[in-house]
Amino acid sequence: MKKEILKDYLIKGKLDIDKLLNDFYGYVYIIVKNGVSIYITDEDIEEIISDVFIAIWKNSNNLSNTTDIKAYLAGISKNVIKNKYRKNELNVSISEYEEKILDISNFEKQVEEDEQHIIIKNTLKALKKEEYETFIMFYYEAKTTKQIAEELNCTVGKVKVILHRVRKKIKRNLEDGGYGYAK
Repeated sequence: MKKEILKDYLIKGKLDIDKLLNDFYGYVYIIVKNGVSIYITDEDIEEIISDVFIAIWKNSNNLSNTTDIKAYLAGISKNVIKNKYRKNELNVSISEYEEKILDISNFEKQVEEDEQHIIIKNTLKALKKEEYETFIMFYYEAKTTKQIAEELNCTVGKVKVILHRVRKKIKRNLEDGGYGYAK
């Protein structure tokens, strides 16, 4: 898998923010979505993502051309999330979340989602390297089957078959864990 570096996103020494957004929006979205609480709004998530891309744009002149874009974006994302929570900690009132805290069905739903997440995570850990990379590129990096096929030097058909098999394994493991789905 080719490592994306800052140099790949420079045009005449300036950061091509449009290309960066196009290539990494999905990646940053997943990091932010997984790094925030369930009580954060979609608008807050969008604001955090915007802050991440603004930060890399502002600091692009201070970065080495060999900076690993993914690692840098992941680090910025985590810092922006921390800063957002730190800033909001003082302004958040428990009464805003009282209904959600007291709502037992919400709690049960969260526990169920956490259990499903663990099952999926364990399924992914047990995958072959090629299956895992394909799944991550498609669902977490938001790459197309064509892009994945090019990176893995295989056919689009093979990528689709791998994704189908992985989804089938996840579904089977969820069903074995008591989370059956209507067919």
